[in-house]
Amino acid sequence: MANSSFIIGRMNILAKNLSPGSPQITETLLRVAMMVIAKAKVNVRRHRMVDSGRLMNSLRWEFYRQGDTDGVYIGSFGVKYAAMNEFGGEVSERQRRAMFASFGRRTIKLPSKRIITKSGSGWRWKPRPYLRPALKESQQYIMETIREYLRLK
Repeated sequence: MANSSFIIGRMNILAKNLSPGSPQITETLLRVAMMVIAKAKVNVRRHRMVDSGRLMNSLRWEFYRQGDTDGVYIGSFGVKYAAMNEFGGEVSERQRRAMFASFGRRTIKLPSKRIITKSGSGWRWKPRPYLRPALKESQQYIMETIREYLRLK
């Protein structure tokens, strides 16, 4: 995984003795990952974070296997500013000036609320979460998908 990866969810959905590596587990994990990513993309649009499409295209999943457990990583891979958008953070004066210079070249409207605010002696990037809400909104779907898998087992 790249150093600039931002992974919000590591789902160990199915534990031991549930046929690790089976096509049904892979399908279950894939269905869950696709739902969360779809909701995250809606949230990116809602926050008007679409310009070049890099953040949107960085949203994906990766399967992993650890012992008898299959899982999926869900997150933004390869985009350095993904975590800053999700959680917010401190911004230097140099970074702030560079961002405002790039905002002038944007082809879309800026968000209605200010995303960079003065904070004490520095600047702060306001969080605009898109992955965590997507995961929370998908909880019911995740549980139903897992129950469906267990019924088929």
